[in-house]
Amino acid sequence: MSDELASVVIGGWKRSFAGARKMAEGAIEQLDDDQLFARPAAGFNSVAAIVKHLAGNVKSRWTDWRTTDGEKPWRHRESEFDVEGLCRADIDRLWAQLWDTIMGELDSMTAEDLGRTVTIRSEPHTVPDAVDRQLMHMGYHVGQILLIARMVVGSEWQWQTIKPGGSDGFNQKMQEQFGSGIGLEKK
Repeated sequence: MSDELASVVIGGWKRSFAGARKMAEGAIEQLDDDQLFARPAAGFNSVAAIVKHLAGNVKSRWTDWRTTDGEKPWRHRESEFDVEGLCRADIDRLWAQLWDTIMGELDSMTAEDLGRTVTIRSEPHTVPDAVDRQLMHMGYHVGQILLIARMVVGSEWQWQTIKPGGSDGFNQKMQEQFGSGIGLEKK
């Protein structure tokens, strides 16, 4: 793969991760400390537990990812959901670290890396498949964060997506900003 194409692919991943981060942060910022740790119902995790889990997952997957399995022997997944004794500052630190890790590794990724095969839980993945797997995992949990935050915030919730009934206005705004998109030349 050419360096130019690799840059386009990696740039797309970075934008996708950044979009997920922005959406989740918009939800997390609406939570007070008690709400961050609230479990909305039996069998649900708190937003804090989801963040801690994502931090553990990202650390395992992206540490020495070129040369070691993405499921590290030092990872204890089940303990990632235990947030007993943690405070908001701890969760904020884990959140920042996970994004520093992902973006730092994407920044260091090369065209050669995109042709590699890596393993996750002993299963071989192309690097694009491994990154897509991480994006899918992240998207799943960002969706959970949004749903749980919306449940615990209640009527004061500020939408991170298009508010119900707001599709036409959003589409109009986008068309005003970018035009119809019809007839765009491909480079």
